[in-house]
Amino acid sequence: MINRIYRLMDTKRIDMIQREISYGSDLVIASPQYVSVCAADQRYYQGKRKREIMREKLPMALIHEATAVVMYDSGGIFSPGTAVVPIPLLPNKKTSVKPNYDEQSEFCSSGCDGFLRDYIVMPRERFVPICDDSIIYVFSELVSVVLNAFEGFEQSCITRCDSFGVWGDGSVGYVVCLILRCFFPNAKIYIFGKTARKLHRFSFTDAAFFIDNIPHGLRIDHAFECAGGVGSESALRQIIQIIHPQGCINLLGVSEEEICVNTRMVLDKGLKLLGSSRSAADDFYKAVRLIGENAVCQKYLETLISEVIDIRVESDITKLFENDILNDFKTIGRWLL
Repeated sequence: MINRIYRLMDTKRIDMIQREISYGSDLVIASPQYVSVCAADQRYYQGKRKREIMREKLPMALIHEATAVVMYDSGGIFSPGTAVVPIPLLPNKKTSVKPNYDEQSEFCSSGCDGFLRDYIVMPRERFVPICDDSIIYVFSELVSVVLNAFEGFEQSCITRCDSFGVWGDGSVGYVVCLILRCFFPNAKIYIFGKTARKLHRFSFTDAAFFIDNIPHGLRIDHAFECAGGVGSESALRQIIQIIHPQGCINLLGVSEEEICVNTRMVLDKGLKLLGSSRSAADDFYKAVRLIGENAVCQKYLETLISEVIDIRVESDITKLFENDILNDFKTIGRWLL
């Protein structure tokens, strides 16, 4: 059986290659149903990673946020037609470190092929069954990343959780605010950003502030930095100024360059800086359960979709990435190739 894989070869250049599928007793073959473009995918597509990293990683198929439909399960556990979420993490099982932090683990669309392919062929344990084929399950990976961050926060938090600040008005900031609302319904949740049309989408928060117009005297118990890029430094500067002593600063934004941090104030206030990246299988199961059971989560995840593009021919893949550059939030591809 031949699999067509759509690999990024160079900046904004995606080519199709063919590879034969190998069968195994624990393998499941699934066909993509929905795929979602992540900011990390865009950094590769637009060539915004350093040249030495691009040379090391490419060629590589992008996309690590997806849902799929089972075509074949060699063990007969999943019936054909079962809707699933594929887990992009390839864990190293010989470690005590959580798999998403293990340097020996691999991650689809970051060093090995992602889900831009006709068939996703992986071990059975890397597929999470879902109760229906709703498009919002394409956000399972993004939700799982936030839940992984929350796990670290809950293990480290020692002070009250009456107020939270979230810096970054993109998709990650949106999901962080949404999960905070689900987990801490009585807490004050503030979103800090710079784009009015984006901030208007955060209707479930208590207040939205422009980063250049933060009210004097505002204080928060804990913070999540989701700005990333060049905005990480200024976001951390503001957070450190207004957070209460012994608060947790959760770092989710990715910056390609090193940034400065006011460590003196971090020490003076006894703050905790918590790094968080990706997620493991248990986070995916939690994410799928939350999406399936929480009506508030379902309602607002739907509003995270900026555009849905039908992918019928190869050129539609390029359209998916090009349109995503212009969209405020998530661009979804409906896989019909």
